[in-house]
Amino acid sequence: MYANKRLNKKRLKKRKGYEAALVEKRILARVHSRFIVSLACAFQTKTDLCLVMTIMNGGDLRYHIYNVDEENPGFAEPRAVFYTAQILLGLEHLHQHRIVYRDLKPENVLLDDAGHVRLSDMGLAVELKDGESKTRGYAGTPGFMAPELLKNEDYDWSVDYFTLGVTIYEMLEAKGPFRRRGEKVENKEVTRRILNDPVSYSDKFSAAAREACEGLLAKDPQARLGFRDNGCAQLKAQPFFRTINWGRLEAGLVPPPFVPDPRRVYAKDLGDVGAFSTVKGVELDAGDAALCDAFASGTVPIPWQEELIETGVFEELNVWGAPGTLPPDLAPSAAGSAGAGGKSSTCRLL
Repeated sequence: MYANKRLNKKRLKKRKGYEAALVEKRILARVHSRFIVSLACAFQTKTDLCLVMTIMNGGDLRYHIYNVDEENPGFAEPRAVFYTAQILLGLEHLHQHRIVYRDLKPENVLLDDAGHVRLSDMGLAVELKDGESKTRGYAGTPGFMAPELLKNEDYDWSVDYFTLGVTIYEMLEAKGPFRRRGEKVENKEVTRRILNDPVSYSDKFSAAAREACEGLLAKDPQARLGFRDNGCAQLKAQPFFRTINWGRLEAGLVPPPFVPDPRRVYAKDLGDVGAFSTVKGVELDAGDAALCDAFASGTVPIPWQEELIETGVFEELNVWGAPGTLPPDLAPSAAGSAGAGGKSSTCRLL
């Protein structure tokens, strides 16, 4: 089973969102990690651009932080450590591919049926070209954006580790580090706090958790924990992650601390979600058609190859008898073989 993300063409045109859709599709096709949602296919219909992706039935982290146990919001530290470690591996993979995510937050971290998490929604991500070490541009979510981004300075993937620090803080405290719980505050004030105010920590933070958050929330990107020498070895060595076996985690062998109930829908009631209005006064032209054709590039090889293996189709078509043997119609010595003008009845996958 897969999830189908539909993007209405007229709504994209009205909001000038074609570029973001193309960026998300291109990035999802480039990366392949068990900690990032995988793109299996991109296609179009008359009205929509469609991304066929990993299905994540367990809801997003924000829902689990605030809505699963409303009387005791937030996570115990071991659960937060597990999710943070998986998020970190997803970020590391993106950064090794020179991609700055820019929109890490609990809403964009999704749980699958087993309780593992993956990063989703690459619409604000940016790819650093060869020879580029930094980028520029205002992008992200208020309360999560790093100081250098807010100051309109050049930045690199260090902004993603600031958002990781905010995410850890929210998982443990059930609120952001730059606003009080339930506080209504303007974005201008949140920006001022991010740039100037120290972060306070309650007794929900162990010494290791506080040390990790302080390292990630450093206002100076040069002092911030993060991606160095093509990896995150320094960050992984933090006491906060002392229980994590990174090799087993990367291989998917560490059992999650929470497994979603398959009978439960981890989302707010559909009645709370407003229906999309129809888009009026927008017409699609030849330029739009060209952009949509570029988007609809079909299947992405690795996810489909994995599905062929997991479902047994590959073995059914490629494995016959004892190891190293061929079916009779492919054996060179067989009479009436395909090489002698006959037709093989076997579809061979390479």
